Amino acid sequence: MKVIFKMPFRKEVEVKGIKTVKQLAEELNFSLESNLVLRNGKMLTPDEKLNEEDVVEVLSAISGG
Repeated sequence: MKVIFKMPFRKEVEVKGIKTVKQLAEELNFSLESNLVLRNGKMLTPDEKLNEEDVVEVLSAISGG
C-alpha cells in the first residue's frame, strides 16, 4: 500500500501486506493519538484493515502556531 505523510512535508512510503491501521502506525512509528489516517477522504479507526492496493494519508492532528 502507499502511505502518504503530509506532516509537515509530503513523504510517500510503500508498505507490503494486509494490516490494521494500528499495525501500520506501529510499523512506521507514528502515533494515532496525534495523527489521523484517511482512506478516500474517510477517517479510519485503529482496527480497520488496510489492503496492499490501498492509498492512505497520514495527517498531523496537531498544528503549531
